[in-house]
Amino acid sequence: MTLDILICSLNKGIVRIQDVLLPPREGLHYVVSYQYTDERYLDLVPDVLRSRPDVSLYIYKGQGLSANRNLALDKATSDLVMYADDDARLLPETFDTVVKPFVENEGLDVACFCASTYTGKPLKNYPEKEFVIKSMPKSYTISALEMVCRRNKVQGKIRFDERFGLGTKFLTCGEEEVWLEDALRAGLTIQYFPRKIVETSTMLKKSMVYVDAGVQRSRGAITYYQHGATAFWLCFRFALSGARKGYCHFLPMFTHLLEGIRYMKRTEKAK
Repeated sequence: MTLDILICSLNKGIVRIQDVLLPPREGLHYVVSYQYTDERYLDLVPDVLRSRPDVSLYIYKGQGLSANRNLALDKATSDLVMYADDDARLLPETFDTVVKPFVENEGLDVACFCASTYTGKPLKNYPEKEFVIKSMPKSYTISALEMVCRRNKVQGKIRFDERFGLGTKFLTCGEEEVWLEDALRAGLTIQYFPRKIVETSTMLKKSMVYVDAGVQRSRGAITYYQHGATAFWLCFRFALSGARKGYCHFLPMFTHLLEGIRYMKRTEKAK
C-alpha cells in the first residue's frame, strides 16, 4: 500500500519542508503544494524539493490553507493520503503506523491519529481507546494533520471549505470541522486510533475562541453549518455561558457568532 504525504506551505515556510521529509522508502511519496504571494519567495525553494524523486512540487500564486490542501489532494496518486504542514515532524514509524489499519480493514475510509508538540506533550486531551466516529466528537476536535484517508474515497468528493481557515480574513479556522461534517454526511467509515504519528509546533487557533473575533465568527459559522436555524439558540447559550463563567463579555461574543452565521447564509461553498 502506498502513501502520499500532502505538505502545504506558504511563502518563507518552504524552507522548513526539507526537515519534514523522511529518508526515502518504497511506497512513500510527498506532494508539496507551495503558495506564494510575491515572486521573491520563489528563491527560497530548497533544491532538495526539486531533486528528490519521491517529491512532487507544485507552485501556485495565492494564499489560503484550505485551498492549498485541496490543490495538494488533486495531485495525489497513492492509495492513502495524509496531510502535513511545513512545521511537522514525521516519525520513523509513521508510515507503518498509518498504513496498518487500512491493510487490516478494507472498509476503513478515514483513520484519525494523535499528534504532540516537539517535546512530546500531547497536542490535545486525546481519548485513550480507539472507536468508530459516527458523529462529531464532543471530547476533542480532529485536526487535518491527524487524518489519513483512502484517496479514492475523498479525492474529488470531500474538500476543505475554502471560506474557512488560515489565510482567510473572516472565518480564520474551522475548516476541519466542516470537512469532518461533510465526511460523516457522505457516509465514510471513520475510526480513531490512539497512536502518535506526527509532532508539530502548531498552536490550535480554535482554542482562542474567547479572545479572537475570527475564531468566534468561525464558531458561529460552523454551528450554522451543522445545525441550521438552531444555531442562533446554540450560539446564544454559548455566549451566555462564557459570560457567566467570566471568559468573555456576552454582547461582543454573541455579535461575532451571529456575524459568522450571517456570512454562511449569504455565501456558498465552492464546488
